[in-house]
Amino acid sequence: MQSSGQRLAPSTSRAAFAKLLSILGGAGSPGSPIKHEQVRRLKAALAKPLDRGGRAWQRLAAELQRIERECRFTSAARAEYQTLLGMLGVDSAFPIQVPVNCEPSWSRYAHPLKQYRSHAQLPAEAHVVIIGAGLTGASAAYHLRDAAAKGLRVVVLDRGSPAGEASGRNAGNFELLPENSVGTYDGLARERLHFLCRCYPAIPREVLRVEGERQASLVFSFAVRNRDRLKQIIEQERLACDFSPKGWLYLAHTEREEQTICDEVAMASGRDQQVEIWSRMKIRQEFGFERGFIGRFVPGDGTYHPAKFVYGVLQIAVNAGVELYTGLPVRRVESASDGRHVIETDEGSLLARSVIVATNAFTRQLFPELVAIRPAQSQISVTEFAPDRCRGRAVTSEEGPVYFNQPRAGARVGMAPLLLGGGKDRPMRNPASRRRSPKVHARLLELRDRYFPELRSRPFSSEWIGPIALTPDQLPAMGFLRPGIIVAAGFNGYGGSYCVAAGQAAADMAISGAVPDWLPEDVFSPQRLLNHTPLFFAETSSLWCYAASLCVQLRAANRQLLEALEYSSRRSRPRSADLTKKVADGGGDGATQPAIPLPSLQSLKPFRRFSSEECAEILAMVSARSARKGDMLFAESSPGDACFVIVQGAVHVSFDAHGGEKRLARLGPSSILGQVALIDGGGSDGTCTVQQDTLLLEMKHDACYRLLARQSPLAYKFLAALTDGVIHALRGAERQLKRLNGHHRAGLSRQR
Repeated sequence: MQSSGQRLAPSTSRAAFAKLLSILGGAGSPGSPIKHEQVRRLKAALAKPLDRGGRAWQRLAAELQRIERECRFTSAARAEYQTLLGMLGVDSAFPIQVPVNCEPSWSRYAHPLKQYRSHAQLPAEAHVVIIGAGLTGASAAYHLRDAAAKGLRVVVLDRGSPAGEASGRNAGNFELLPENSVGTYDGLARERLHFLCRCYPAIPREVLRVEGERQASLVFSFAVRNRDRLKQIIEQERLACDFSPKGWLYLAHTEREEQTICDEVAMASGRDQQVEIWSRMKIRQEFGFERGFIGRFVPGDGTYHPAKFVYGVLQIAVNAGVELYTGLPVRRVESASDGRHVIETDEGSLLARSVIVATNAFTRQLFPELVAIRPAQSQISVTEFAPDRCRGRAVTSEEGPVYFNQPRAGARVGMAPLLLGGGKDRPMRNPASRRRSPKVHARLLELRDRYFPELRSRPFSSEWIGPIALTPDQLPAMGFLRPGIIVAAGFNGYGGSYCVAAGQAAADMAISGAVPDWLPEDVFSPQRLLNHTPLFFAETSSLWCYAASLCVQLRAANRQLLEALEYSSRRSRPRSADLTKKVADGGGDGATQPAIPLPSLQSLKPFRRFSSEECAEILAMVSARSARKGDMLFAESSPGDACFVIVQGAVHVSFDAHGGEKRLARLGPSSILGQVALIDGGGSDGTCTVQQDTLLLEMKHDACYRLLARQSPLAYKFLAALTDGVIHALRGAERQLKRLNGHHRAGLSRQR
């Protein structure tokens, strides 16, 4: 049934109406099937007999529906006819097919730069060449406009038209929290951890947890920078790109996601960003959706017309002197010995000092070494004349997944186009492919019906494929691949969250030759995709940060453990002061022992990966010491000036709880003691007492600091050994805490 929003067209006479339908060759009577060409002619003739919004008036809609029900069509004609119904906002009586139209709605926008060349021939040389005129490349050109106006030759090349690929085949959203996930969305920090664990299974999870939190903060800052710059450019340049920062609603679909939303609101608040929790009633009031869970609303996010934005900033850049060449594929980029780069195209070559690679899903075609940037495709549909529930806001959910908005350009009288994408992104070999999936099409219909059930019979007016680029860790590749080659690609389906800031950073790198501070190379550099060992784990300075953070976690776990011990088994008998004697004060024999043999050091777990030369260097900086049962190596909270490695024997670690000793752990050979105080400068968390005659390696803090300050491979290995010791202690504390909590819960159950 057609809604009351469809009006009659009194100016259309019966004679004109009959003439219009005669194009179908007497479709109302039995005869030969309606052919594809007849439907195309009808489509062309329908330009005038529509209401002002482009929708079929009521009488025409009813007649078109009658023809669909009663007449025979060839298969091609039926698909074309159903697509026509979708364009006119008319419901269909048949199962909804994949529409004939596979072009994105953004491509309807016409602009003089669509097929544009600054000159008839390419220049022989340029200072900066930008490959790709999408969101990233256009942003880079815009941010180089002042340099171009002063004489820097900047050239932009694109294989087709600007915004012809991912930038003009997306959903038009910009979002503060790029929500890539492994399964159920667990929040930015936990999702970073999931991806890191999947990429680097050999690295301890504790280290990856610290890195995940760091990367989440960097991603969030990147997205904030991008959103602020996008808004600034649009307002400063007065770009007409249907900018609608009316907000973004993320819908939870599990209790776990609800908790995630609460965590993210706290994280955003700590960074001066407004994020709101919406109740089910608020969601129902604002959108009319019946939901079983809460939502997260980000007021500053929203939608825009990506093609209009790209053409707008490109026009400004071209006006300033940037050169643009469309319809010109780049075949190869070779680096010359003089530091320049040769860009080979179908119409000749040019030299450049710097090359900005803004090719996203097409990147590995030019740079095969970046095979880790994998192309995939998303599928997006448009339904015309949908109830305008979004009103300029974007909506997403991992239940589907699904994302949709209603572009402002087509909004009128309570109606607006519904742009909806969803289903799982599909890997693809050829990023230029336009092949649509019937399976994803069916999923899009199912998702649309969930949020807009009144559109159940409405055909899509268009459904298209958008190429995206995925990286293994779901982070953009931003930085120097090699000197002069700047990569800005791999946005994992969230170009709206990254591309404007990415283009700005690429422009800065082309001018300065340096990576901006806010883009740490160990996280974003494309070179990380060339190595199995992560860059963030390859330097002593990075590992020191992880070690310090792990020490914070260990101290927190030990405090919790102490509290749990106070409620566990009966207190131990208080210690007698004369049973413990500090080695440093000469207790026991405390004697310096002959240096242990090199093979004995190499047999200890912390040093098994050290070479013979490295072990010899370690032996030169340590002292071997013996300790007798009852000797105290250091007391709880004491600052200490050394750490120890147990070669033989055993040491107990204990806490003082209300005057009683609570034993935390028993440490044997290969265990390291005192490294937490070495790393974070704090006191000892516990008292370390020798349980049996023990041989130790003593490493004075000053000697350790001198070694670590060298930033050498040996320093890195030594710090890694200390970090492993912290991780081992943290895991032990967490296991014991879990066991004690389990016993406590069991005791409470018995009391009930």
